Amino acid sequence: MRFTTLLAGLALMGGLAQAAEIRLGSLSLDWPAGYTLKSAQPPFELAGPRGMKVLVTVLRPGASVSADTRGKMQATVDRMLTDQAARGGKVAVPLAGEALPDGTVLRFIGSQTSGLFGSGYLLQYALLSPGGPLALLTFEGKGDAAAVHADVKGFFNSVQWEAGEGSLAERTAFTERAAALLRAQLGPDAVVIAEPLTLKVGDLQANLDRVWGYCRTNAAGCDAELQRYLQGVADVRKNAVAAVSREAVRVAIRPADYVQNLLRADADAKRPPPLFRPVADGLVAVPMVDSPRAARLLHEGDLKTLGLTADQAFDLALANMRQTLKPTADAARPARPGALGTIQGDYYESSRLLLRDDWAALARAQQGVLVVAVPAKDVLVYGADDSAAGLDALRTLAREVARRSPGQLSDVLLRWTDGGWQAVR
Repeated sequence: MRFTTLLAGLALMGGLAQAAEIRLGSLSLDWPAGYTLKSAQPPFELAGPRGMKVLVTVLRPGASVSADTRGKMQATVDRMLTDQAARGGKVAVPLAGEALPDGTVLRFIGSQTSGLFGSGYLLQYALLSPGGPLALLTFEGKGDAAAVHADVKGFFNSVQWEAGEGSLAERTAFTERAAALLRAQLGPDAVVIAEPLTLKVGDLQANLDRVWGYCRTNAAGCDAELQRYLQGVADVRKNAVAAVSREAVRVAIRPADYVQNLLRADADAKRPPPLFRPVADGLVAVPMVDSPRAARLLHEGDLKTLGLTADQAFDLALANMRQTLKPTADAARPARPGALGTIQGDYYESSRLLLRDDWAALARAQQGVLVVAVPAKDVLVYGADDSAAGLDALRTLAREVARRSPGQLSDVLLRWTDGGWQAVR
């Protein structure tokens, strides 16, 4: 589990032992000597001088941002920075900002923290680019907040933004390459390019967005990641008629639109309707047949093979999930107000929503406040802050995860209650 502070959950970037330009996503900065990359996955982490910890991420709110939208973004950012600074300690660097040479707006605030081992600092910075992307950064360590801020603030004069998510020609070429690799496994007629970064493989859709995003910042690992993803797509296609066993039954969360599309397709083909249950606003649960490299829907015919009713199949799926997923109590530790938690890695992480009783202990540990989102099939994010700023932070993180994932689900926020999950309006 990746556990972060409010802005770290939205945040940060990489570094080297010598002064160097470091690019992560569409942002690059010149980092001086003494910064070492600790994590190459968002939120990126650096170790700085004298035990400093740095976190950063780059968010892209949309294809274009108007002046009005940019103003609203800055107001939201200022509110988040202020709330987190107040929780961090005594504000030592007041909220302020300036325009950087390239037109980027820099906003910052700093707190002097205190603890058992002495005084420390929490410095927060936000970069709002002229074209829309937003970067959020935190610096934490021991020392004087104002003095460290004076040293750090100069980094941002070197900010540069890379335009967009790559040109149309680049995305098209990447898609054509992926299609060619997949056709080599499945045959020349099995794969159709629907649009850049989207392939149709029979009834399946393969989204290349996540792999494309990875390849743009990890050239050395691109080929291996693309091959791994395409192998998974091929396996799903080849195992579309895989045999079913009780041990293989699982349950997955899907958008309600997904089931609506299946209902229309099944009605047109005069097939039995898919099995599903409503979960929460815009989300449904569907039973699956799982295998090491593929998964498919569990159909009515499978129920006959297994000798189960639909209700029994869902009960069996939940029992199997408890056997295979790491216990929620171990995967999700309590978050303090102003912090975000993430559970990720397993294909069925989002299905933890269905294990509702497992969340009761976490909700109690968070003074009764537990808000979650399932932005992707393999990611669940949660927080303990239901203030406007806290909900904005969780929603922004969910949207960013969904945008980068080929297995997008929903950015709807859900509050845990004794009676079930309730959508946060």
